[in-house]
Amino acid sequence: MISRARWLAIAILAWTAITWGGRIGLLTQGDDWADVARIGGSLVVGLAAAGVLLFPGRWAGGRIVLYLFSAWTTVVWARSLVVNWAGSGSLAFKLVHTVLGVGFFALAYWAWSLARRGAIAGPDQADGDEERDREASGIA
Repeated sequence: MISRARWLAIAILAWTAITWGGRIGLLTQGDDWADVARIGGSLVVGLAAAGVLLFPGRWAGGRIVLYLFSAWTTVVWARSLVVNWAGSGSLAFKLVHTVLGVGFFALAYWAWSLARRGAIAGPDQADGDEERDREASGIA
């Protein structure tokens, strides 16, 4: 059985690839630093969160990474929704971005919940009881 943490990691990786995969080309153009920060930051934070979830107990500050993912994602998508709905884009464009944003809001909430419950422990928090740590993080 796949744990909740692993499902979340898979969901973050998939949703990040779907959302940002087609925009990687904007990183190489580098014309707009805001695009580079938004897209590059989202890729880095998403990959870091997935890494923490896939390999719990191996990262110092794993909970902080999940909190960072949640905060970053919420700010990026709240801003995106405001800008898109206030802009002159088509209704289809606005609806697609709304669906993407809602998906990321759900992932951010899920990550924040796991971090808050302490389901992800870093190596500095390990006390040697690996069986209990695996159970706490939902790893079978």
